[in-house]
Amino acid sequence: MAVPSGGWVMWAGTVGFSTPVLERLDAAGTVDVKRFSVTPPDVESAAGDGVTAADLGRRIRDRGYDIIMDPLVNWYGGMPHPGSRFGRFSTDEILRMCADLGVASVNLIGQPTHDASLDRLASSFADICDKAGDLGAQAHLEFMPISAIATLAAGWDIVRTADHPNGGLCFDTWHFFRSDPDFGLLETIPGERIFSVQVSDAGPDPLPDVREDTMNRRLPGDGVFDLVGVISVLHRIGALTWVGPEVITPALAAMPPTMSAQLADARVREVVAAASG
Repeated sequence: MAVPSGGWVMWAGTVGFSTPVLERLDAAGTVDVKRFSVTPPDVESAAGDGVTAADLGRRIRDRGYDIIMDPLVNWYGGMPHPGSRFGRFSTDEILRMCADLGVASVNLIGQPTHDASLDRLASSFADICDKAGDLGAQAHLEFMPISAIATLAAGWDIVRTADHPNGGLCFDTWHFFRSDPDFGLLETIPGERIFSVQVSDAGPDPLPDVREDTMNRRLPGDGVFDLVGVISVLHRIGALTWVGPEVITPALAAMPPTMSAQLADARVREVVAAASG
């Protein structure tokens, strides 16, 4: 079985964003992962139960996991959106959470729409890289077609222009294939600038609403994406460092967390093994 050079990751979306973080933590213990993602609402909810961010971070690290904060939305200006699951948190709030948790990395995503220039986006990304660096953490930017930073090209332009050693990309196979799957561009990106990989599949016919579509993904191997092809490229350029499933779907969220974690984890390992020889 091929193994990523960093290790396997449990991304929160696979087990269900609404699943309590401590239940996800127990589920992570049934699969061989080294990194565990935490969302801002996780930290908020834990605090409501009397578990501080520092204590939550300690519990996760005591299980042997590095922590990924995912996502940070409002990193290049604009007001938080009270009705948004993730966009209602400010940059300062999330960076305080990151410091208290003791994160290894923070994942950035774009706002739904914006008119920001490349220079502004790159300088803002560079600023977050500096602040993450002060915490001993990496910052990775996830392009996604449900955001204004929709494609691999758009995400790479920002990361390349910011040019910070602790700044890179998060590569999600669903976002790649549902936006502009530019294999030629992917081949040219230095693999060390892709810090993490999220794997999922999808059906042949996208739903009319891309936001609904992204919440109804499929397990690797149950859809039409050329996962073996894209992961082969990622392997060839040296980008398979931290890898895990992010299969956001009501079907997995309805399962016991341990079952969904084990099923998705096994599927992504099969695909990585097939792609890497």
